[in-house]
Amino acid sequence: MHRTPEIVFRAMKEGSDGKPRTGNSAITLGVRIEGSHADIQIDSQGQVHPKTGGMSVTPDDYRQLPKHRLPESLSGRGRHPIFSFQIANLPSTLALRKDKPGHALVEPSKSCLFEEYEQNLHGTREDWVKCHE
Repeated sequence: MHRTPEIVFRAMKEGSDGKPRTGNSAITLGVRIEGSHADIQIDSQGQVHPKTGGMSVTPDDYRQLPKHRLPESLSGRGRHPIFSFQIANLPSTLALRKDKPGHALVEPSKSCLFEEYEQNLHGTREDWVKCHE
């Protein structure tokens, strides 16, 4: 039986207000949409779909973040703080899907325009809490 994580973690650049920066990179609150490392595919109508990718997060235990994302203070090689997010705060427009051990994706819960998905991700910004530097 799959247990839904209660909390997820992501290493991200910090904004001047102490919240994660938004953007389209692996170290911001958002997804990469171009190149070989795109996190989600946008179809010919500009839409994204459930279970096709999304923003990477680490469920339950920040120590499962890849070494290149863990800050030096936690014996990693990352340069950005770790933020946590309580899954109870995830809006109904987004869904969490565990895709492999120690990794999950925040995906659209229904098909929508990419811009809507991006706004929904960015809309979670205030609920992310810095937990390690």
